[in-house]
Amino acid sequence: MSSHSGYDVAVIGAGISGIATAKCLLDDKFKIIVFEQTDHIGGLWHFTEHGYGVMRFTHINVSKHNYCFSDFPFPDDIPDYPHHSHMAEYINSYAEHFGIRDHISFKTKVDRIEQLPEGWKIKSVKVDNAGRHQGGYEETFVKFVAIATGHHAKPNIPHFDGQERFSGQILHSIDYKDAISNELMEKKVVVVGIGNSAVDVAVNVAELGRKKPVCISTRSGAWVVPNYVHGYPTDHYACRLFFWLPWSLSNFVFQLIIQSVVGSPWRWNLNPKMKARQTQPTVSPTLIHHIQRRNIEVKPNIAALERNNVVFTDGTKTASDVIVCCTGYHIYLPFLDNKIKDQVLEESSNRIKLFKNVFAPEIGASLAFIGFTQPASGGLLSVSEIQARWFSELCKGKTKLPSAEKMFHNMKQDQQRSESTYYASARHTIQQDPIPYIDEIASYFGAKPQLWRHPSLAWNLIVGSCGAAQWRLQGPHKWNKAKEVVRSVPITPLMHYGTITLLVLITIIVTFILLKFC
Repeated sequence: MSSHSGYDVAVIGAGISGIATAKCLLDDKFKIIVFEQTDHIGGLWHFTEHGYGVMRFTHINVSKHNYCFSDFPFPDDIPDYPHHSHMAEYINSYAEHFGIRDHISFKTKVDRIEQLPEGWKIKSVKVDNAGRHQGGYEETFVKFVAIATGHHAKPNIPHFDGQERFSGQILHSIDYKDAISNELMEKKVVVVGIGNSAVDVAVNVAELGRKKPVCISTRSGAWVVPNYVHGYPTDHYACRLFFWLPWSLSNFVFQLIIQSVVGSPWRWNLNPKMKARQTQPTVSPTLIHHIQRRNIEVKPNIAALERNNVVFTDGTKTASDVIVCCTGYHIYLPFLDNKIKDQVLEESSNRIKLFKNVFAPEIGASLAFIGFTQPASGGLLSVSEIQARWFSELCKGKTKLPSAEKMFHNMKQDQQRSESTYYASARHTIQQDPIPYIDEIASYFGAKPQLWRHPSLAWNLIVGSCGAAQWRLQGPHKWNKAKEVVRSVPITPLMHYGTITLLVLITIIVTFILLKFC
């Protein structure tokens, strides 16, 4: 067994979170090694005909302004919602531009991460494309480790009553590429779940298949939003002003906007059991269209399976040849020993036990978990990048974590807030509202945009989504083009004029009160 000790930091995984982490560490002149089990970067954004990765038709459901690296915008000619091929090209361009590839050990599987008194030992082995070992194990010794393998590692596949009698096929969405490749053109399909992947699958089968309606089975229902609201990407409505509002008021506004655009979800049998801000809304430009045309039918939870039928909890049944389970994933950390795993993960509930979803209080800043967060709106990339920048500042010693006692106390408060805010499900255990969350992390190392320091951008920062570059306006590695990029992100007329109207009304009310009582 050979060993290496010439690195400061190891990054596990070369998906978007791992690539962002590597870049931040390289900015701070650390000697790094990135372990990647496959022969490519990009994680799930790298399309393959078989196995892990996006579907053939996948577009990101967050606009390019809010799903990008903060100092590396998409080219202008890329559409608002890039196709996965655009995403893969963009990620590769980023890696080439910042020289990240030279630091990646491809086809290298991490078998074990072990804590030492002065750092970490990583046991790895070379593998082929099928995951078979090629040669012996190697050991790498580092001071710091960033785990960036993501929370989409192990499919959650439910078991149904009567499943052994079912004559059809049951598969997880991770194995779904499109209706043609999966040979579903002539088959009756039931999709389980109503998140973005579930709706994408159902719409794809409805558009290409011949046996309709496609059934979507959901336990909790959903709030569905289109890609565009009044001509602007939906995520452009997520702004600081929205999150500054009292929760009940912001939820009322959000639901009002949704219903003004697509109508009541109960009209389409979506029947959400939660309020709109208690969940991550499902984004689809065409689901309502297909429901209206009876190409897709929304049904309640599955009660049982029969030989050729799916029986639902309302007593109805439908014939089915294939069930596609779009039921999410379990957080999977097989390379951690049980002691460390118990300190960071509650497997039974899929809940991570980490300060701000990044650090375990009992371990400290030497081990970071990057990208183990589900943004309630917007994309993961800005979240992962701010976590990576924070980690790098900690590695430099420029900032410090609170004491373990304070971190545990904060985690308890965060969990209570999460449980009171989000609908109780495994999907929401790592959910965060992105702008408040990123602002808080950025404030730990001076990167939170301060209105008084950027008065010309104050209106953008209050009523606009602003994009990822807003967290490069100040702080370590601020970017000289950040102001220009922030200004280029459109402010929606609804937020612009709505805020002005609100301010005018408040002024009138305050003036009336002063004149009447003073």
